Amino acid sequence: MAHGLAAVRPPMLAVYADGRAIADAAHELRLPPAEVKTLVEALNHDLAGQPATASPRPGSPRIYDVPTTVLGVDSGSGMREVHVPSLEHAAASYDAALVTARDRLARLADRVTAQGGNYSTDRVRLSSEQIAVPATPAKPLPEGVPLPPETQARSGSKDYKGNKARTIARLIPGDGSWHVYRMPTGEHGALSWRYLLPHE
Repeated sequence: MAHGLAAVRPPMLAVYADGRAIADAAHELRLPPAEVKTLVEALNHDLAGQPATASPRPGSPRIYDVPTTVLGVDSGSGMREVHVPSLEHAAASYDAALVTARDRLARLADRVTAQGGNYSTDRVRLSSEQIAVPATPAKPLPEGVPLPPETQARSGSKDYKGNKARTIARLIPGDGSWHVYRMPTGEHGALSWRYLLPHE
């Protein structure tokens, strides 16, 4: 979109102990227990000995303004996470084990998206951003859609559940992009929402 809003990205993949695998908070697939066990063992191996924030190899080019990839595994003793800045753009600069972990999770996320059913819940995260007058006339904000309070200058985010969540999901397109509306105040705002994951 022209005003450069970054859509509110859910985790690419979350896998739970009961075998639920959820990709992009949009698709879900149930994995057999043996596959979950194998995945956890493999990720434990990939992330063993890695620092909380990985550093690229010395001499690697610096890349700014790109997301950090977070790889995490919980084998029962608490979540271990490794933050890998710009992994998607500079995989060759990092330890091969981190790239292996990323690829392992990306392949599974693709499979969940391709084979899984739609994921939904009655809990959503709604984000809003005030914008200048848009290029095309905006529709008025649908009645019943709550507006998140501002948590930063000109933008806000809030989690909703139950009827409010269902109203948001019904009236605002849930395609991960931003949709511009005319607010009751006459100002314009962009809204985007996604389903919350079970652990959120």
